[in-house]
Amino acid sequence: MKKYYYLYMAIFLLIFSLPISSQTFDGEWSVAYATTDDSDNGTGYNTISVAVVAENDFVALVRRGTNLTSYLVGYNDADSTSGRQGTVPYAPGGRQTRWDNFFDFVLMEEAYDLATNGNLVFVANNDAEHNILVFEWKEDSVYSYPMRMATGPDLPLWGIDTDDDGKVYVTQGGDSTSAGKVLIYDSPDNDGSWSNGHNGSPIYTLDIPDNGYLRGVAVSGDGSRLYVSNFVTREIYLFEGDAANGYTLTEEFSYQVNEEFTTDNGTYVPGPWGLKYMDNKNLLFAGVDVDFFTGDGYQYGKMKVLHPQTGAELDEIDAAQWNFDITGAYDNRPNQIGIASGYTSTYEVDFDANYNVYSQSYFGWTVEKWQYSGELPVIDIGTSVEKTDLGIPSNFNLSQNYPNPFNPTTTISFDLNKDASVKLNIYNIAGELVQTVLSDNLSAGSYKVDFDASKLSSGTYIYSLSADNLRITKKMTLIK
Repeated sequence: MKKYYYLYMAIFLLIFSLPISSQTFDGEWSVAYATTDDSDNGTGYNTISVAVVAENDFVALVRRGTNLTSYLVGYNDADSTSGRQGTVPYAPGGRQTRWDNFFDFVLMEEAYDLATNGNLVFVANNDAEHNILVFEWKEDSVYSYPMRMATGPDLPLWGIDTDDDGKVYVTQGGDSTSAGKVLIYDSPDNDGSWSNGHNGSPIYTLDIPDNGYLRGVAVSGDGSRLYVSNFVTREIYLFEGDAANGYTLTEEFSYQVNEEFTTDNGTYVPGPWGLKYMDNKNLLFAGVDVDFFTGDGYQYGKMKVLHPQTGAELDEIDAAQWNFDITGAYDNRPNQIGIASGYTSTYEVDFDANYNVYSQSYFGWTVEKWQYSGELPVIDIGTSVEKTDLGIPSNFNLSQNYPNPFNPTTTISFDLNKDASVKLNIYNIAGELVQTVLSDNLSAGSYKVDFDASKLSSGTYIYSLSADNLRITKKMTLIK
């Protein structure tokens, strides 16, 4: 038995030592279901956002600006053909969800995004007072909840998110000639103006440094990491801090969409839309797409998975390619296929507690649930890399970790003989990626990283260093 183990390990290490053209997660993304675009289970019209309550329980936001359509559609225990709450007419031009509380009411109007906190649903509405409207998802429907917050008559709202304490973060204003803001409101549990008066002030206002449409905002559960997307500059920003003491732009984080695609009709330039931060995995998801383009626009639509501290791209979900592979076209959904939306227009992203990802198709009038074939890794955001020698090594090298065996920390040293995009990944013995320790662009030199395995169980692990198209792999043993 022992010789088979060593043979397996030799093959494993050989495979992981081969040159690579790109580094992504080890699993594959696929659509578990897409709500069918029909009168029985569809959202009924252009679906611009989705917010998740629990696995297969979610609320879709429908918006069509040309005829003032703006309404919510709840789903309970959904799949492609069932789960929708209530009856929704097909293509109901002018339909608007009404928020009401006795004699107080507000119609939903030009809402672009929503977010959940438990069963509560927060909608960034663009009525005259630009209210944040609160609804409640229940098993049979989505109901008005007696809370709202008027943000003021001057500037429109777009992206919205909440943290674990219930604080609400919403983007306000911003266009090609002016910079927007993020307004942070205290939790309804702490601010009575959500229930009475509805005119409370933000506990913090964050000014964004550049002009542009702020189409997405995401916050970590503890509120310490705040991400904002700018569609005009094609950037995502990271601000660190808190609402009590303020936020500071993190220069270490850098992400800008650099992809374009060209057809006979011209060149299309996608940018970042909705954002969502996966706390337990330390992963930032970003919807990336073009700006409300039909036709050729269906050829692009992705969700990027980014390193939360550096902005390095770790993986992507290519919704347009999936639709093409399943349906044979970018603008098709024959026979109501239940695992593809067609008409790619991927603007928003959310996920459930089991790390399934939910997106929408604005022109497909659908919500999609994506599943991952492996286990998503945990990104270590507390690890810092230390340069130990300013000289340029003669070779690309990965040293044996020290100490080894170890509990729970060990040091991993490596040499770069040229500037490179570097990743240091940890795999279990089955070859599954369990943690990304480092993902960064580094200059030539010698480095060391302290790896903390306190969240892992005892056993043999593989650590793999990749630099551009080179990779070296070694074993290490954790004993607790």
